Amino acid sequence: MSMESFEQDAADDSTILPVEIRKVPKSLEEIVRITKFSKSEIRLLYKGFKQECPNGAVTEREFQTIYSHFFPHGNCQNYTSFLFRVLDRRKRMYFTFEDYIQTLSILVRGSIKEKLHWIFRFYDIYDDGKLTKQTLETIVRSLYDLLGPNIFVHQPVTDETIQKHSTILFEKLDRHHSGSINLDDFMKYCLRNEQLVNEIELLSSTAV
Repeated sequence: MSMESFEQDAADDSTILPVEIRKVPKSLEEIVRITKFSKSEIRLLYKGFKQECPNGAVTEREFQTIYSHFFPHGNCQNYTSFLFRVLDRRKRMYFTFEDYIQTLSILVRGSIKEKLHWIFRFYDIYDDGKLTKQTLETIVRSLYDLLGPNIFVHQPVTDETIQKHSTILFEKLDRHHSGSINLDDFMKYCLRNEQLVNEIELLSSTAV
């Protein structure tokens, strides 16, 4: 798939979209520049994106439908809402291939600081620059809901399980016992705690 055909496919799709969200992807060279993927990797990723999202732009409802196919036994509504918020970087009520691949680039090829920054943004569901135990519990609960009860055959998930998991994780992060964590505290503590970094990365990337 050449650069020209990559762009032509995108241009053809623009006639399908409503006028307000028509979007032609950037050139292949530009996407290489803003991500950590090669041209061949981008072509492959774009092909997969087009198969799931033929219109080239994904609304929250469409995103939820896609996730429901991959997690048929779970409830993906809350998790996809939180993830969509991060993917829709420009608050346009949809995200495009560039939005998707820039996020994927961070999660797959980004430095640990880039990944932690992304994870903080994902957890910061109220966009107020801080995390609380309640916020963390909401995220953890959405992940358990996404995966569904069939995943946890040997240990059924209860409200007590979710609260315990969230409390343990938050207490590790809130080393000053202030009741909330900002980005700077989150980054500093995680970078000193490899085990916690692994736990947080696993929690955040399980269903991305």
